[in-house]
Amino acid sequence: MSAVTVTAGRSDRRPRPVAWTGLAWITWRQHRTALAGAGAVLAVAALYLWIMGIKIHAAYAAYTACRPATSPACAQLQRVFISYEGSQAGLVVTSGINAQSVPFLLLALPVLVGAFVGGPVLARELETGTFRFAWTQGTGRLRWTIARLAPLAVAVTAAAEGLSQLFTWYLSPFVQDGDTGRFPLQVFGDEGVAFAGWTLLSFALAAFLGALFRRTIVAITAALAIGTALDLVTMLDLRSHYAAPLTTTGASTGNPGDWVLSGWFTTPSGERMSMLGIALQAGRPGPNGGVATTTSELNQFVASHHYLQWFTYQPASRFWSFQLIEGGWLLALSLVLLTAAVFLVRRRT
Repeated sequence: MSAVTVTAGRSDRRPRPVAWTGLAWITWRQHRTALAGAGAVLAVAALYLWIMGIKIHAAYAAYTACRPATSPACAQLQRVFISYEGSQAGLVVTSGINAQSVPFLLLALPVLVGAFVGGPVLARELETGTFRFAWTQGTGRLRWTIARLAPLAVAVTAAAEGLSQLFTWYLSPFVQDGDTGRFPLQVFGDEGVAFAGWTLLSFALAAFLGALFRRTIVAITAALAIGTALDLVTMLDLRSHYAAPLTTTGASTGNPGDWVLSGWFTTPSGERMSMLGIALQAGRPGPNGGVATTTSELNQFVASHHYLQWFTYQPASRFWSFQLIEGGWLLALSLVLLTAAVFLVRRRT
């Protein structure tokens, strides 16, 4: 009798891949602590802006509604709005009070939030080796990477844009009153699409560095350093070159919201002189060996010597074009970094 061999049926079908919703849920479960921390920081900032914004808007409404505008009572309301509320807003206002608080603190949030959320997103599993389990459970490298990057990138960018809109409302009374424009270094980056763009870039940079180094702490630290340096270079130099500046002569550019880049004087013979040189000529000996010059004295000196004052500036009307330029290159660079992170995960053994 010959033996009969029975071969058990075998299925060559691959296991069904995990659904995108399931991958998103896993991403949330693994990174909910980082998201909760970032959300708490943004919520504290939003709460402060909302509470102080109500006070600022109330003070501005009382000041603008006061009649007659030249009365002592109205002058007192104006002083309350400009000095007290201006100090709380941290703006460079006519009284020169406290130019360093809220807007400058907000500028640090995109780099911090993006780095601390984006740093661990890939680096933590690559560092600990748990990615091997994920890739054998119906989740390939590409789907695994996209499922971690896309939801978190959208979440932090949307939250940052919401805070930016709140800051715009908070700032609006000072803009309407002409106390500040929207171009100062401590204001431009907190408004429009720039704030959300910097948050997305910081997240993408941290995620890329995490895929590159496979070390969470290294990725966060490097992202904080590189993001801060890039932000400073943009504020101090790059942003002013988005469009060719205009040149005008006179006592000012004519619009308090314009961004003045440089200023100088010319003599009747056409010789160019710096503002410091004019101030030294017009000044009188000061108590510490320097010179003391008031604005009226400087204006009288310039007028008596027939000097012309010149400015190069970016007009206030370019605010949104500058916002779109900055938001555009931030988005493009973020997409390049995220794509590079996906490439590294797919190619790395």
